Formats: sequence, structure tokens, C-alpha cells
Amino acid sequence: MKKDDTAYNTTKKSWFGKVYHWFVLAAGLAMLGAFLIPEIQRADQNPDLSYLAPNSKVLKTKAPAIRISGIDFVSDHVRDLHQKLSYQMDFICSERADDVIFAFQFGSNMNNKIRLRDDHIFALCRPGSTLVVGNAEIIDKSEDFVMCQEEYAGILNQFKRPNEVTIKGIDIDTWEVIEFTTQNSKEACIVQHAIDILESKWV
Repeated sequence: MKKDDTAYNTTKKSWFGKVYHWFVLAAGLAMLGAFLIPEIQRADQNPDLSYLAPNSKVLKTKAPAIRISGIDFVSDHVRDLHQKLSYQMDFICSERADDVIFAFQFGSNMNNKIRLRDDHIFALCRPGSTLVVGNAEIIDKSEDFVMCQEEYAGILNQFKRPNEVTIKGIDIDTWEVIEFTTQNSKEACIVQHAIDILESKWV
């Protein structure tokens, strides 16, 4: 006599169907979480930046600025963060000329504590245009010198510097490596002053 296992098969299919649906639901939630969590983390890591006035205490406590690495350079997310900073630096520059703005003059409020940007980036403020440069380094300098009167947050220094310099760095707005030669002795002073401050060599 053939065994009737219809009831057994029905129960088995019903149980498998329930487990299968839960498995699909769990997998879907896991994929959704994997998609959303990086965006949540990015939002936490990139709250709105605020401009902070020059503060002499920062110069005495800050470590050398952090350069944009090769891995950073190929990241769209890192590029977007730096270009957002560049936009804000350009806005501050529009209120002044023949000046320099630093990345560490911008910070975000994280857990009621201001965290300053630590990027090796400065904005050269010029009438009608702003050049925002990352990873700036001097690759050529003139043999003629000039005395530079330099100031930051009320601290005054005087340096004998090359009258003209050529720098290599990343143009933050175009996200391209550029070479740039200063247009006059004042600009040469500003650029060298900026690099020294970012590398914690000015004070």
C-alpha cells in the first residue's frame, strides 16, 4: 500500500515558504543598510563648515597640515569635500584682496566641539580671482630676495625671502595638478608665508 505523504509535503512547503520570505526580507534590509550607512557616515563627517577668525593659539598647537594622498586624489567624495571648502574660502576671499586663507580657519561643530580642518590647503586672495591650492610646494625660486613683512592673528614676523617662486600643487577647483609662478614680490611673500604656516614653520 502506497504511503500518503500529502500532508507532510504541504507542511514542508509552507514552512519553507515562510523561511524563504524572511530570508529575502533580511537580505533586502542588509543591502539597504549597506547603501545608507556610508551616506549617514558621510553626513556625520561633513557637517557644515564655519569660518573662524585668525587665532594665534592655533599656530602654536597645530601639527603640520595633512597633504592630499594619491588615494584621496582619485576619490570623488574627497574631491567634493575639498571643493565645498574651496567655495567657502572663495567667499571669504571676496571680502579682501592680497591676503591668504587657510583650511584650518574652517571648522565644524562635532558633539559641541569645534574640529578644525587639517588639510594642506590655502586660498590666495587676489582681486577678481581666488586660487585655492592643495599640497603646495616650492619647485623653483629666484636668486633675488625681498624683505617680507608678515602677519597672522596679530603676530608679526619679518623674513628675507626669494622675490619670485614657482609652486606645484593641486588646483582644488579643477582638481588638476598645476604649476604657478607668483606675479610679484608681494604675492611671493604671501605664498611662502602660507606654506610655512601650513607646515608649522612660521612661529
